[in-house]
Order: sequence, then C-alpha cells, then structure tokens
Amino acid sequence: MDTKQPQAETQKVVILHGFTKDQIFALMRAVKRELGTEADIAFAMTTPHSLGMQLDELIKDVSQDHAYLRDNPPVRKKNEADA
Repeated sequence: MDTKQPQAETQKVVILHGFTKDQIFALMRAVKRELGTEADIAFAMTTPHSLGMQLDELIKDVSQDHAYLRDNPPVRKKNEADA
C-alpha cells in the first residue's frame, strides 16, 4: 500500500515570514539570480489568513495566484513605472 500523499502542486513556491520589505526583495533577487527567471518560482509573504491555512492549501492558493499573474501581468500606468 502506497502511503505517500499527493503533492498539492508541482509549482515551486517560496513562502517568506518575518522579513522586512527590503529583505524580501533582496531574497527574491538572490533566488532569481541563482536559479534564473526561467525557474518560474512563486513568492509569497505570510498573512494572518495564510498562517491559519494548511500548507497544501496555501501552496495551491499561491500557485493559482502566480499562474494568473504570470498569464495576466498587471498593467502599470506611466507615473507608476517612474516611481
């Protein structure tokens, strides 16, 4: 009998907790620099809601959000891009 639990997603996910905004961006840049942007890694910060979720559900939720944003990138207004 196989007792392995199925993986929630095959998406690579990095969940960050307790870091400052500057530290989060530094970690994201470091991971992307080391693994390359083609690695397609989803990054997420914990929230009060996510801290109460089961890990498999959190990974699924982050993966779905990442896929949506990858396929539908937000459009930046000219003045937002300059900020």
